[in-house]
Amino acid sequence: MAVRKGGGGAEKASGGKLFGKIRFAGRGLMIVFWILLGGLIFNLDRAGDTGIFLLKYKRFIPYPVSKLLPGEGAAPGLPVEEQVINGQVIEVADGDTVNVITAHPEAKYKIRLFGIDAPEKAMKHGADAKAVLQDKILGKDVIVKVVNTDRYGRAVGKIMLGARYINAEMVAEGHAWHYIDFAKEEYDLAAAEKTARANRRGLWQEKNPMPPWEFRNKK
Repeated sequence: MAVRKGGGGAEKASGGKLFGKIRFAGRGLMIVFWILLGGLIFNLDRAGDTGIFLLKYKRFIPYPVSKLLPGEGAAPGLPVEEQVINGQVIEVADGDTVNVITAHPEAKYKIRLFGIDAPEKAMKHGADAKAVLQDKILGKDVIVKVVNTDRYGRAVGKIMLGARYINAEMVAEGHAWHYIDFAKEEYDLAAAEKTARANRRGLWQEKNPMPPWEFRNKK
């Protein structure tokens, strides 16, 4: 009895070609999807605060699309002592460091909050400090009074949101220490920490919370 050969190979080749076409089409659709999503984010951001909202989830957004978010195309600003920066907070890195973008000219500044030291992100209260600062000023227009610059080139400054002194608020609510080594004569910050300690606010709910400078020294 003769055995018929060759039909199965032709069917496999045909199926392989079809699968290849489907895969190629899928890649094309994915590229189109990301382009459309990027355009959507870009245009929605121009219409309001959508871009600022999306900055909270930047780590989940693909790199090409994230480049369309506010501040990504801005050149780094070069802060100087006693400069006043008027801008919008576009990122909160942790409980005492933020990024601010100015409009005219467009520039991005990294700001280290003067006179305070918040828990590091790896510390117990680090995530809480970041979240609180983010709720206070992310997307808000602020005034930064630059006191000096640090060894990393960051502006060290006092952040004002209207009449509110954000540095002091973070200390008074128990989300940061008065950084006495660098701001010994800032009596408002000293008073804010005294109040937070007395009322066991934030990190002062613990009996002896580790200061971030001790944590950094151990690391």
